[in-house]
Amino acid sequence: MAAALTDFDLDETGKIDLNGIYDQPDPRDYYQTIHRLDYRIPAAAEPVFRAVIATMRAVRRVQRLTVLDVGCSYGVNAAILKYGCDLSDLFALYDPDTDPGSRRAVLSRDQAFFGRRTADDDLTVVGLDTAGRALSYARESGLLSATIATDLEARPPTEDEAATLTGVDLILSTGAIGYVGAPTFEHILRQCRTKPWLALFALRMFPIDDIAGVLKRRGYAVFRLAGQTFRQRRFAGADEARKVRDNLADLGIDPTGRESEGWYHADFYFAHPSDETVPAPISRLVQI
Repeated sequence: MAAALTDFDLDETGKIDLNGIYDQPDPRDYYQTIHRLDYRIPAAAEPVFRAVIATMRAVRRVQRLTVLDVGCSYGVNAAILKYGCDLSDLFALYDPDTDPGSRRAVLSRDQAFFGRRTADDDLTVVGLDTAGRALSYARESGLLSATIATDLEARPPTEDEAATLTGVDLILSTGAIGYVGAPTFEHILRQCRTKPWLALFALRMFPIDDIAGVLKRRGYAVFRLAGQTFRQRRFAGADEARKVRDNLADLGIDPTGRESEGWYHADFYFAHPSDETVPAPISRLVQI
């Protein structure tokens, strides 16, 4: 039986520690747990990412793009952006009432499921995460074309990892910032053949000042979407809610109407090389 959400300890950031679900041999525990938390940031991010992708294709006059998903876990964003899944499709796929049994059976089912989907054949998704087993599953199931299982906060990429990063056009993330920061993005950008764009969601309690500083020093214009935040998931309980609100208070951020309503909220950030003329992929982008 799955643990109650209140059984999880808080990690050093104040969030419940979900490390146990992030690196399993298959995604069943992951999806079942985040479903119970009403996790929704990949679905909320989808139209924003699609706007960025469409704008990038138009500006750079290319159709084929390589996307690096930082903190990709089991490839949720790849399932949505490349294979056209809804988040509800993924929750239904891993519903315990339809569990096929062994990992081999789950993998076979998933390969067939994604193999039947209409894919964006011009989108290649590379996954970066410290969770090696999650990455292996995402690659075996067909969601990710390549994977990098490493902690770029701790060390630069190896020669093979650097080669995988060389062709990246767009860097995106929906949940990694706060666990990864400026060193990760510095290491990635050093390897890229051309300057990629970045489309990043970050919880409001995790300032991105250091990441923005890296980008600006490398010649980027950095923007934040003003006037709108995005729900990530519900708080698991009162302890988590209290700690998050304390973190926000320390930063001078008012939780009224957002975290006060029981939800994590994320801001959206967009960056492109400052020497490119880029029409706003979405409205209300404010340079920071």
